[in-house]
Amino acid sequence: MRARLAFTLIELLVVIAIIAILAAILFPVMSRAKDAAKSASGMSNVRQLSQAMILYAESYDDHFCLAAYAEGTSFKLWHDLLDPYVQNKQIWLNPGSQVSPRDQSGAPTSHWGYNAGYLTTMLPDFSNFASHRAANHSEIREPSETVLFTGSKAAIPTSWCGDDGKFLLPPSWPNADCWGRPDPVHNGMAIIAWIDTHAKRMPLGQFYQNQEPPDRFFDRE
Repeated sequence: MRARLAFTLIELLVVIAIIAILAAILFPVMSRAKDAAKSASGMSNVRQLSQAMILYAESYDDHFCLAAYAEGTSFKLWHDLLDPYVQNKQIWLNPGSQVSPRDQSGAPTSHWGYNAGYLTTMLPDFSNFASHRAANHSEIREPSETVLFTGSKAAIPTSWCGDDGKFLLPPSWPNADCWGRPDPVHNGMAIIAWIDTHAKRMPLGQFYQNQEPPDRFFDRE
């Protein structure tokens, strides 16, 4: 007796329905797994960047790096200053971020925002660019509760600097060109590196919004 090889229409529809159900179950799981991998990579990157800052400080009388400084006819930004301590520009990036990896000039930029508002004296309009100074590590009362870096994007989307936010605005400061706000790209959470170099993911409401005082996780107190 010959085996029946053909599917009936009902059998085919059942198979299709089973595949659709499995896809509906598996796709969200795969998406979460992919985001978890990106988040883990991002935390590894920012942790390395924070460790580079500590190494930098050890070389400069325990001072954090400047936000930027002029060098001849060009200038160096904070991530350029830290690069010799890691020599890996991939850690400048936050996997999952939609921010361009290059700034308006075409130079590599960073997806991380540096707490330059409190860890340096740089003003939002950069008017003291040539004279600003960096804080000393000893000035930070609670290193484990003070933001060093977080995933960031431009506070003003049409900023002439581009869409990055490598200078992080404290919560109480108004928007400014070339400064950024936290970018919660990982399931509504932002990756943060604290001054003691530990990294974690947090929603904005736990460290950036609705805090009292507003800058409690950014100032030196």
